[in-house]
Amino acid sequence: MIADLINTLVGLWLTYAAIFPHAIGISRDRGALFAAIGMIGLALWARWSGATPWQNTIALTNGVLLATLMIAHQVVHVSDVLMFWGILWAGLVCAIVSLWAALYRPLQDARLTG
Repeated sequence: MIADLINTLVGLWLTYAAIFPHAIGISRDRGALFAAIGMIGLALWARWSGATPWQNTIALTNGVLLATLMIAHQVVHVSDVLMFWGILWAGLVCAIVSLWAALYRPLQDARLTG
């Protein structure tokens, strides 16, 4: 649950960094790459301790896709529009599914029958 809450904050920070790229102190590209690596690590930690792993699988996949986009942007020029939407959607999806995973706890009977 703690990893999901931290991952929610990472997603909100990514959303903020996408909308206000000059407000953060470091480069948005470098910060988004560090956030993607953190998102991957937190999603793996949350999968191990979570009640339902599918939300963390989405966050993990989201982190891998964002890291791929950030590495591709370091190698070749990627459109600023694609960078904006890639970082924004990565942050929004990460925040939503991580908060869902942190708050959702299935009933004990539902886990036994399903």
